[in-house]
Amino acid sequence: MKKSVIQDQKVDDNQQRRKNEENLKIPLNLYRSYTRITQQSLLEEIAPMMSQIEFLKKNCPEGTKIEEFAAQACSYFKYEQFSKGQIVFNYGEYGDKVYLILLGEVGVFISKSQEEISNDREVIETYKSNLNPFEDEVLDYETVFKKKKRPQDLQMELLLALQKNPFEINNMYFKDGICHYKKVFQFYSGQAFGDMALSSDKPRTASILVLSDELHVLTMNRQDFKSVGDRSIKEKNQTFEYFLSIFVGVSKFIVTKFIQYFQKIEFAPQTILWKEGDEPKFFLLIVRGRVEIYRSYAEDTLHGKLKEPSIFQQKIKPKKKVTLSQLSDNSFVGEAELLDNIPVRLYSCMTSDNTLAYYMESDAFNIVRKNHPDFLKILKEKSHVIKSYLLRREKYLFENIQKQDKAMEKLQYPDCTNTERVTVDELYRDVNKLNSKILRSQQKNMYTTTDIVNSNNQISKKIAPQSENMFIFHKKQIELLKQKKQSQTKSSSVIPPINLQKSISQNNFALESQVLKSYRRMRFQQFQANQEVCLKIKSQIGSFITTQPRSSSHDSSFPLASSEFGKRIKTLQEFYFAKTFITASK
Repeated sequence: MKKSVIQDQKVDDNQQRRKNEENLKIPLNLYRSYTRITQQSLLEEIAPMMSQIEFLKKNCPEGTKIEEFAAQACSYFKYEQFSKGQIVFNYGEYGDKVYLILLGEVGVFISKSQEEISNDREVIETYKSNLNPFEDEVLDYETVFKKKKRPQDLQMELLLALQKNPFEINNMYFKDGICHYKKVFQFYSGQAFGDMALSSDKPRTASILVLSDELHVLTMNRQDFKSVGDRSIKEKNQTFEYFLSIFVGVSKFIVTKFIQYFQKIEFAPQTILWKEGDEPKFFLLIVRGRVEIYRSYAEDTLHGKLKEPSIFQQKIKPKKKVTLSQLSDNSFVGEAELLDNIPVRLYSCMTSDNTLAYYMESDAFNIVRKNHPDFLKILKEKSHVIKSYLLRREKYLFENIQKQDKAMEKLQYPDCTNTERVTVDELYRDVNKLNSKILRSQQKNMYTTTDIVNSNNQISKKIAPQSENMFIFHKKQIELLKQKKQSQTKSSSVIPPINLQKSISQNNFALESQVLKSYRRMRFQQFQANQEVCLKIKSQIGSFITTQPRSSSHDSSFPLASSEFGKRIKTLQEFYFAKTFITASK
């Protein structure tokens, strides 16, 4: 049978018990000889050994050496001895001592629930109904409950009866052959018990029964304990106040009842508390630290594939770990399966940091469930909050993973189901033609480089020649420009006044227009002066040609040459006129 992490630590406790027994041999021999040690030399001798006891470590004041404190505490201890089956103290008694075990083992007994007592009563009545009414048969406790109880529980009850027939006992532990108490815990060498009643000033909440052949203990009275164990008292009170803050509304008396079922434990980081599918054997109340709740899913399950993989695929493909939640201080974890009587763990759990917690085992939880409904109600409320969050978280993760898968498919294959390959011509073709079948032989081939060059040449030939308006030196354009400038010279040379009532932008525009017009008039006057110069040059050249003597009678080409020269002069004049006009216009 697989052990839980709590049971694994109990194995370490057994090792610690044997170590404590070996370590406490010398103090045990000295106390058996002296009953009480007051000599300083003997106290210094046993101080290094007694300083290893956890009870003294917890009560050592800050700033004090543990050996010095152990020597001081040992001077208050008194030696006592008990035998097997002897009761050290009873439930409900007034606490006046604290006990430190040097050698031996004791069991902690608490009262049974009414349901358990009723079940035992039914077993006895059923057994009696099967007996012969004409014979006086003495009932044997072991025979009656042999098949109804575990052997270890049966032995504990017989030990509590001091090996007498329980049907012949009538006290607080047995009545009408029914045992009203059961064992829930035990202490061993090096551990202390009975300090709860001293720190809380309450009656004993359990009975202590000796389980070993002999029990050797050191006791300290109430007054000495308060002076020496002041730190322990404060810690007990803090623990009590802590549980009151967790279970709000529960009375202090009820808290003192079920608080004894919780045991403190520490875990290192990355400690696996349980795995999914394990048997639920305990739950935790986290005091300080952090635990992680997670599940392992197959790839198909994560990505929303309903088809179950085969057994062979499950062995090959590893499952993915998905963290569902992290719980920290004052949180319960692992109680859902115990509350709902689920036989296996639904999630895995692992510590993320150094974690200090209280744990309660399943057997103790069943006892608390029957005897303390207030505790159970609060635990159910807290468990419901965590359970509903885990379900929402799991649903949220599944939806996000599946959305991510769809997004990745769109990135890799965008609109793959609605897109078909078409050419540019097919995109702009008539809808009616698109519905008709297109043969592969009718499709155009791809253009080569040569085809692209030829196509561009054909397109360039189709472009119409540019209009005459694009060439400013054309005769018609020059005549139009002349007419335009002549009309501008007739306009007034006075700059019109600026209308100050207009907006700033309108005033700026009007001012710029007036300045530009005046500048053009000035340039046009320069152009007229240049024109007069050109006319003078032309007249001089004409007079020069007419006055030039002919060189010979056979030179008949000169008049033709002179006329050609005149045309060139006229063209030059017009070119100069146009160039000057363009400059003035700019």
